[in-house]
Amino acid sequence: MGQLTLAVANELIATIFDEAGRRDLPPLAAAVLDAGGHLQAMQRQDGVSFLRAEICQAKAWGALALGTETRDLAERFAGDPLQQGFMQALNAMSDGRIVPLPGGVRLRDPSGLVIGAVGVAGAPSDQDEACALAAIERLGLFAGGNGD
Repeated sequence: MGQLTLAVANELIATIFDEAGRRDLPPLAAAVLDAGGHLQAMQRQDGVSFLRAEICQAKAWGALALGTETRDLAERFAGDPLQQGFMQALNAMSDGRIVPLPGGVRLRDPSGLVIGAVGVAGAPSDQDEACALAAIERLGLFAGGNGD
């Protein structure tokens, strides 16, 4: 694949929303960013609070910017006061564009190339992440990676 297309980004979002419906979750917002961190597509389900659009983008952006999934960022933040300070400094440097909660997942193509990231917000963060992972798998893409 090598490049994330608008069609694939929209299909990811539709599949995320399908998964959320299957899980009976509250309304979500989902964003797909390309490998450069630029917004490819973003949608909000009816009834989702307006800030979720910013949160889902920040989850995806943080995963790309730091080369790891936001679940890892959340675990680092929760487990170490030095990491909390580091995350706060990163947030200050990036104008608040990093949310250290699960739901931001990097996308890889079958060759292993990072082609973007997905961010989901609106449900409990573990469920946000589960919807992203399910959509990625259903489309034959790959999540995460080796932390590069």
